[in-house]
Amino acid sequence: MNIQNATATLFLDTRRAKSDNKYPLKLTIYCQQDKRRYSTKISLTENEWDKINGPKLKDEELKKVKRKLGIIITRANNILEELDPFSFEDFESKYFIQTAPKVDLSLAFWFEEYINQLDAQGREGTRGAYRTALNSFLTFEPDLILTDITAGFLELYEDYMRKQGKSPSTIGIYLRELRAILNRAIKAGAIKKEQYPFKHYQIPASRNIKKALTDKQLEALLNYQAKNRSQEQALDFWVLSYLCNGMNVTDLLHLKPENIGGSFLYFNRQKTIRTKKKDLRPIKVPLNKRAINIINKWKNGDKTNPFLFSVLTDGISAKTIKQRIQKFLKKVNAAMEEIRVDLGFECKLGTYVARHSFSTRLMRSGVSSMYIKESLGHSTVSVTENYLGDFADEAKLEYADLLVNFK
Repeated sequence: MNIQNATATLFLDTRRAKSDNKYPLKLTIYCQQDKRRYSTKISLTENEWDKINGPKLKDEELKKVKRKLGIIITRANNILEELDPFSFEDFESKYFIQTAPKVDLSLAFWFEEYINQLDAQGREGTRGAYRTALNSFLTFEPDLILTDITAGFLELYEDYMRKQGKSPSTIGIYLRELRAILNRAIKAGAIKKEQYPFKHYQIPASRNIKKALTDKQLEALLNYQAKNRSQEQALDFWVLSYLCNGMNVTDLLHLKPENIGGSFLYFNRQKTIRTKKKDLRPIKVPLNKRAINIINKWKNGDKTNPFLFSVLTDGISAKTIKQRIQKFLKKVNAAMEEIRVDLGFECKLGTYVARHSFSTRLMRSGVSSMYIKESLGHSTVSVTENYLGDFADEAKLEYADLLVNFK
């Protein structure tokens, strides 16, 4: 179908206010000179409508409305793409069947609904991850519906992905996202609990090899003299991450001056800020002299920019935020690779190594798992102990040497 033949838009009908002083919001289908409007069962004031269409929507209730509107438009456009030739009658028959109480069981529908929600929340990274997972499932089996997802299907999908050369880690990520979607569908009553396939299937687990620098390597890196401005900036931010509880670059670049109070820095991890419900206490980071010097050296001098560092600016979209962070991270990693080669290290010096080096250094120094837990922002000590488990074999070898090494 030629997309120009018919289009879908939303229209706030301000000709007559309802008893609550709100106006009905209508779905409008245009086809050349003709148009028809349909109820969305949503009413808004003109001010609310302006906010929904504005760049800085903060009202949580209006965000929910915006998500519903996104689903309405997506559904209407999907129908328009199917109709060739177009007629209002055919559109109405398909649209009102889909919006009737009958539940849409297509896997794509449930993924898209959640993806729209993530988009409205500005969670660009998570939105992209769910989009990638959906594409993977639909590549394996197009037109999937919820009831197609059985333990047998999951085993076949896992086998397919392994043959495609995908790692257990990647397969596990996709399947955990699918599990989250199915849980949403069960909660909404779309499928029964008895149809939940993960009771009879175990998601493949893969523990990433976590690289941490040795004490000797850390000392060499901390004393390294940068050869140019790019290396200087990269090394400073790597060291700042290491000194600030292994804080990742995303969290560093989201910092604002008000996150610093006296000799401490307080922050919430961007990764968990929306998922932690019970314990929203910020992570408290003690700032030593070197950390303070690095912050003062690179802090933003533009008073109109609310961020501590100048990579991010106020009012930019979630997509732009992600792009700027990725660009900065790429620059840092490239310079740290130059430093790695110069120092003769075998292991990469990505910023993730800073987090594990921080954890390992504390563990080797006899610091309690409870303190490391609080420093990393983990939910429980068991999570921290599992996180540190990758370093246990190295420690065991060191302890074994103590049996014969009396120096």
